[in-house]
Parts: sequence; C-alpha cells; structure tokens
Amino acid sequence: MPVFRVTPPHVRSPFRWDPWQELEEIRRTMQRMGTYPGGSTPVDPASFAFVPEADLYDAGSSFIARVDVPGVMDESLDVTVEGSTLTIRGERTPADVDGERYVCCERPVGRFVRAIELPEQVDVEHVQAVLSRGVLDVTLPKAKTTAVKKVAVTVRAGE
Repeated sequence: MPVFRVTPPHVRSPFRWDPWQELEEIRRTMQRMGTYPGGSTPVDPASFAFVPEADLYDAGSSFIARVDVPGVMDESLDVTVEGSTLTIRGERTPADVDGERYVCCERPVGRFVRAIELPEQVDVEHVQAVLSRGVLDVTLPKAKTTAVKKVAVTVRAGE
C-alpha cells in the first residue's frame, strides 16, 4: 500500500525576499527539533515522526505550556519534569482504513518527543496536565523562593 506525503508550500510575498524571515524560520524549526542551543532533546529527534507545536506562557505564579497533539490518545502521553526541563512524549497512531488505499497522506503518525526549557525551577509535586480537544495544557507552578533575609553587618574593633 503506497503512502504519499505532501508538504504544503510555504507562502511568501512575490514582491520581496526577506533573508531574515528565512533565517527565523530555520531557527524556529531547529529549536522545535531540539538541535538548537535554545532547547535540547535528550534523544535523537531524527527517529521521531514529528514535533508538536508548543507555546509557553508565564501566568505569574506558574508557567503554562500549551502543546498541540491532535489525534494523540491520553494513554500514550508521557509528561515528565526534570530540573527545569519539561519533556512530552507520545505516539499518534494512523486511522484505521479498512480495504482502502491512501491517495494523499499529510498527517504524520508515529512517536514524538518535545522538550521545553523552562526559565526557572518549578514545583514538580504540583504539576498538572489536562488534554482537551487535541491540546495538552501543562500547568507548572513556580518553585517557592525563600524569603529575603537581611544580614546584619558587624564591624571588628581596630579596623
């Protein structure tokens, strides 16, 4: 059963070529793959089918990571937080097509991993993940910092 994968063309302005826009697209793609210094993936990203898109918000007392994982079942998701890195692993399985052949197949299937570097430490005991309508929301409460302590300065006699 042959499977054809078609990638959508990138829409660019026909009037002006912007090399900075192209470099930004390359940077974002590399960051999603985990090979850019801005983010790291603990495994080889080439062995995975796709990398889901993600947003990270600072909500004051916590961070919220919103990851697009349409078609992924909750039992196949694995969400871990280690240090200041959020890692989301999962697998999207192909739809059951009985006795039919694909004419076009654009939706990637298979295993994926996404690692997101958090700007600061989080309270790993209170992390929550909710999957709704193909979007995974991970709430990561910021770690409680210790109160500011004023240190008294003493002066030695004779100095």
